[in-house]
Amino acid sequence: MALKKLVIILFISASAFAQTGVVDILQADSTWTKEKIKIPFHFAPEIKYEGYEDIRFAKGWGNIESSEFWTYSFVWNINLKDEPKTSFFEENLKFHFDGLMNLVNKEKDKVIPKTQTKLYLSSKTEKTNFYQGTLVLHDSFKTKNLIVLYVNIESKLCKKTNNYLLLFRFSHQPFQHSIWEKMKLVKIKKEFCG
Repeated sequence: MALKKLVIILFISASAFAQTGVVDILQADSTWTKEKIKIPFHFAPEIKYEGYEDIRFAKGWGNIESSEFWTYSFVWNINLKDEPKTSFFEENLKFHFDGLMNLVNKEKDKVIPKTQTKLYLSSKTEKTNFYQGTLVLHDSFKTKNLIVLYVNIESKLCKKTNNYLLLFRFSHQPFQHSIWEKMKLVKIKKEFCG
């Protein structure tokens, strides 16, 4: 049911946008549900960039009993010219999840707690910076409680667009869980940025 709510929200957000023919950036096997939404987000106007979000949801994303609960990935293809730092990710993830959870919330008079982020630069290569950390957020979709999401992020300058592409992977499972091996298979298509 929670996945259906999210799909409906994203469908409403993306209905006109989907007609523009934006390309898939992410590759994943056919078990992952996909969606695209326009940025800036109507639910998070504080995020001041333009572009789109290409999303992949694991099959068990909305099932509390599944090891894939809250397991999904998205890439932001936005007009981001300057290399993002840890503070960029912390601030914009707070805007994103606070806005989304307030939009989805159906509990009358419920004040949704603010998202908390703890991220750090975990490694870097010549082309990519890797960040890792946790988010504590209110799950307005399913549990109606605070949950912890583990996140890893790849920030890479795309030569074709001269913008930074930001790949986010989230799961309710800690980094040691096998789901993270599956998450590595959701990646940016090589032909998108070369």
